[in-house]
Amino acid sequence: MIQSALSDTIDETIPGKYDRCKNHDVVISPGGTILIIEDSNTQARIIEESLKDLPLQIHCTSSGHEALEWLKVNKAVLLLLDYELPDMKGIEVIDELARQGQYLEFLVMTARGSETVAVQMMKRGAVDYLIKDDTFTSLLPTIVERALKKIKSEQILEIAQNALKQAEKRTRLIIDSAADGFISMWDDGTILDWNKAAERIFGWSYKDAIENNLIDKMMPEKHREAFKERLFELRNDDHSLSQNKLIEATALNKAGQEFPIEISASIASEGEPCVLNAFIRDISNRHMLESQLIQSEKLASLGQLAAGVAHEINNPVGFVKSNVGTLCEYVEIFTQLISLYEELSQAVRAGEKSQQDQLLKQIQTIREEEDLADILEDVKELLTESTDGLIRVTEIVQNLKSFARLDEASVKEANINDGITATMKVVWNELKYKSEIVTDLGEIPDIRCSPGQLNQVFMNLLVNAAQAIPERGTISIKTEATDSEIIISISDTGVGIPEQELSQIFTPFYTTKPVGQGTGLGLSIIYGIIQKHNGNISVESEVGVGTIFTIRLPLEGMSA
Repeated sequence: MIQSALSDTIDETIPGKYDRCKNHDVVISPGGTILIIEDSNTQARIIEESLKDLPLQIHCTSSGHEALEWLKVNKAVLLLLDYELPDMKGIEVIDELARQGQYLEFLVMTARGSETVAVQMMKRGAVDYLIKDDTFTSLLPTIVERALKKIKSEQILEIAQNALKQAEKRTRLIIDSAADGFISMWDDGTILDWNKAAERIFGWSYKDAIENNLIDKMMPEKHREAFKERLFELRNDDHSLSQNKLIEATALNKAGQEFPIEISASIASEGEPCVLNAFIRDISNRHMLESQLIQSEKLASLGQLAAGVAHEINNPVGFVKSNVGTLCEYVEIFTQLISLYEELSQAVRAGEKSQQDQLLKQIQTIREEEDLADILEDVKELLTESTDGLIRVTEIVQNLKSFARLDEASVKEANINDGITATMKVVWNELKYKSEIVTDLGEIPDIRCSPGQLNQVFMNLLVNAAQAIPERGTISIKTEATDSEIIISISDTGVGIPEQELSQIFTPFYTTKPVGQGTGLGLSIIYGIIQKHNGNISVESEVGVGTIFTIRLPLEGMSA
């Protein structure tokens, strides 16, 4: 049967994702209509009979005007149009429909073949051209079937195109409404797409960005090659691992100002070249808040150490004060002697022998009673001790300033051992009463880092280690360098951390200390600082034995 063949052939042309179109098909559903425009009633009945098995309605008209009137209030999926009609030619029917804005699929039937007529009708979109000869009736069902198949395919294509346009509109709306900048580009950096947030972040308009390579404009020169290398790595990485990989970088806006960004990049299409999609986030505010949080935690830690630091300062200040008191007494003696020597000088010039003898006797008495030689020796010791004490106070103050100053967060070349040594001086009073300090600081190179932030890490770990020791124990600090990294380990013989808590210790606000004795931010800040340095921190612990924190920092250091 034609109906079965038609259904099979049309269904075969429908991709699987358009199955819903088959279920709501206006072409082959009973509601669809074929309009036959044929002035011969006999011929019309023959045509209608040959198509009766199609799952479509059939309507016949005998003139062009009648067909045009019918089409004003009805719809047809296909016209079977006789070229020669009593009131007008078939081509005129098609032209009139076009003037009315109707563009229907049509098939032309004619009793006389003409190449010129065929060309005219094909130019107007005829799906086929059929001569009414002996084979007309047998060929008609197949030709109509082919026409319906074409209509079906075009409908599916139109639905798909409309769906694609709607999807593109939705995608565009989502991209343009995103708070983060969106950039799509070839792997050489040529921009393919650029949303409104990207315009706001970088300052370049969509028109400025599209089909231009902005890497040289968006990245400071000192970071440009490194960023291109990161793109190359992303292009060649295992895609399952590199998709949506977070990258922190320093960017440049149109005004030439540098600012930090976070990039979530992924491969959009493979091949040569490939397309990269990236969401860009301006993290200036986040960096500022992180700096403030680190500074707050740093000051909070110093606050906890204040009593110890005060004790460390009071010791040298106390003996300096005592020495100054003694020196004041010595100064009075020296002042008295200087006065007597001045009077002796005047008596010598006046030639008063008796007065000279009297003054010399007074001077000798003071020298013997006060033991001037011992005083002079003592003055040297007092000044040396006082100088050492003032130097100690100065060191403590400088160490405190190095922790409290925000500018110490800047990135520069520094030696980790120096930072550990300076940190130990700040927290010494917290450590010396609880533990013996064992250091094994190996030969390590300077690395690019933020010394102030790393000192914060060392201080928190050392103070935590001391607090973990109930009475008396050992804190060991070791540094070493390998071919690729610097390893720092800080261990204690304290109470240890239960296994079930190890996975949570770097979580913000998590603390095992009593209320009021800890913010729960120290270790989470430590974790963040080490991550910024492209390193990692791990912990091993056993209850009753102790804890070891191990930090690994790459030799190439952190980005600027």
